Amino acid sequence: MKKQLISACAFALVAMAMTGCEKTGTIEGVVLDPFTEQPVPMPTVWMDSTIYTTTKEKYPFKEDLQKGEFKFQKVPVGSYRILAGRSKYIKSRNPVATTEAEPNLKLKLYIYSDQVNPGLYKTGEKAPTKINNEWVLFSTQCTESIAGYRLEMPQATDGAKMPPAPKKEDKKGKKGKKAKKAAAPAAAAASKMLALPAPLVVGNQINVLFVNANSVSSPLVAKTFAAVEENVSAHKDCKGFDANDKKGIFVDKSKSTDLQVTYVAENLFRITGTLPQGKQIIQLSQDGKTVQTYYFEVK
Repeated sequence: MKKQLISACAFALVAMAMTGCEKTGTIEGVVLDPFTEQPVPMPTVWMDSTIYTTTKEKYPFKEDLQKGEFKFQKVPVGSYRILAGRSKYIKSRNPVATTEAEPNLKLKLYIYSDQVNPGLYKTGEKAPTKINNEWVLFSTQCTESIAGYRLEMPQATDGAKMPPAPKKEDKKGKKGKKAKKAAAPAAAAASKMLALPAPLVVGNQINVLFVNANSVSSPLVAKTFAAVEENVSAHKDCKGFDANDKKGIFVDKSKSTDLQVTYVAENLFRITGTLPQGKQIIQLSQDGKTVQTYYFEVK
């Protein structure tokens, strides 16, 4: 009787295992451009270390690829890594998992042009639209202080018009004095100071994309800090201030807010969250080192 009970239990376990192996579902979805949210036609989609790929000769849904759509049927439940790509596009890698209770999945995968430059971008535009970061020209290299901006910098004179050359003949015979006077405008232009631009005005809900120049596997961290004007002497760890700079724009570490960062595609991340009102400095970092900072005024 005991042997029969053990045999019955063993049979039940085998039956359950067989049922689990036979359980299958459908994994389908669409490949989109993350900047426009529009389908990318004719993508290549495949599941790592499996037979499921859109490049298979007998793949039955090739017409749907024109709309960026893909479908894999009879996929055994389990954990996989699904990839999407296309020529001259940056691919994406996404872990997915199905269960017996939920054997089917509908996905949105993202790939983007390899011509998109690093930086912060708006979402939902007709084309990748970069958010201007002109304040980086005024930024300094800080360690403990996280970020610091100069309030003004010498104005570039590359485009300044040079005064006309003095004539060879001078009736008054004062070539030297005239030459000195002619050079004065150029010297004045070089001495002009360019003030820190006003921060870009944004709403309190942030939803942007960041293209990272670094191919680092460690996670990207995004935080926003209240921006305050303080004495440069209190931030000696910031290198790049001029000897005449008395004040600058810095972060208030006591007023920080974490932002959400989600993977979109290789070196591309979505940053979302609620920004406190007022002037803010957003810090993007990896491995404790600042990758980039942005200066905003939140209304």
